[in-house]
Parts: sequence; structure tokens; C-alpha cells
Amino acid sequence: MSSLESLDYVHCRDAMRRCGLTVSPSEAHAIAAGLIAGDVDGREQQWADVLYADLDPADALAQECRACLDRLYQATEAQMRDLNFGLQLFLPPAGAGGIDTAAALRDWAQGFLYGFGLAGDSDAGRRLSPEGREALRDLYEIGNMAPLEEAPDEGGQQALAEIEEYLRVAAMLLHEDMHAPPPATTEGSHEIH
Repeated sequence: MSSLESLDYVHCRDAMRRCGLTVSPSEAHAIAAGLIAGDVDGREQQWADVLYADLDPADALAQECRACLDRLYQATEAQMRDLNFGLQLFLPPAGAGGIDTAAALRDWAQGFLYGFGLAGDSDAGRRLSPEGREALRDLYEIGNMAPLEEAPDEGGQQALAEIEEYLRVAAMLLHEDMHAPPPATTEGSHEIH
């Protein structure tokens, strides 16, 4: 069982709502994944600045919310370090009333882009593979999906599962691109003819 599976989505959502946070648990997970994938300097501080800024440390509800989010961040770090593509998106469980899976996927894409963008890495364009650049464009498109008007049918459920898998693979690809060692330079080397 991954450390993410020990978290309860609905409990986390409710704790966040009680504190007035406007991000969903899916978006919070994705912000953490984006921070880690983007190789953001001081990512724990960035995480705190984004999610904890309005939480009163003396408030019991804020402490409960922060404990949930701390566990979510730690689980995300563990997932992103897993070389076997262990990333699992933090999405609402099937049958969770009032929670739209398509909206959670959209939130996840938006959150990842936000966290990834906090790196402010002007060199990212050169660091990303062509597939990585395409993945960023796709994440943007998924982040702009329109809400579903009605519950998806079986074909719609399959499409959502494919989007979820794509998001997972795209995040891991971007992480790999940003954390790959720089290519060896030939500067200063001498070629013998």
C-alpha cells in the first residue's frame, strides 16, 4: 500500500473546506508533484507559502488540515522518488457523492502546472525533451476541460481513466526530464584526428 492510500480523500477535502482553502485535495497533490517535478528550489517553503499562508497555526481545524496536507506532501515526495513510476493521482474515490472525477482531473492538471511553474526555470525549455514539451501542452489542455454536464457513461468513464493514466505518465516524464543530469559538454575537450 502506498503512503497515499492511507489518506482519505473526503476527510482531507472536508478539513480543507473547514479552513476555507479553495484548492481541492487533487489540486494540492498535483501542486506538490509539480513542485517536485519542476525541481523547485525551497519547495517545502513554496508548498507552505501556497497552502498554509492563511492557516492560523493556533486553530485546531487548521492543525488538522495542515496535518492532512503534510502527509499528502510526504506521500507525494515518496511517489515521485519511486523509480518504478509509483505516482498515483489523489482523486476522489468511486461513488463519492458530489465529487466529479472530470473536475478532479482538471484540478490535478492545473495544480501540476502551477507547482511546476513555480520553478520559474527559464532553462526548462532546453531541459525538456520534445515529449516533455508536448506533455506540458497537453496538461494545459486537460486543465481547461469543460465540466461535464452529466455523469459519464461507460465510454466516458474509460476516457477519464485514460486521462488519469496520461496525467500520471506525463508528470513522471517531466520529472525525469527536469532531474536528468545535464549532457556532457565537449567544451575544453580536445579531439584527436
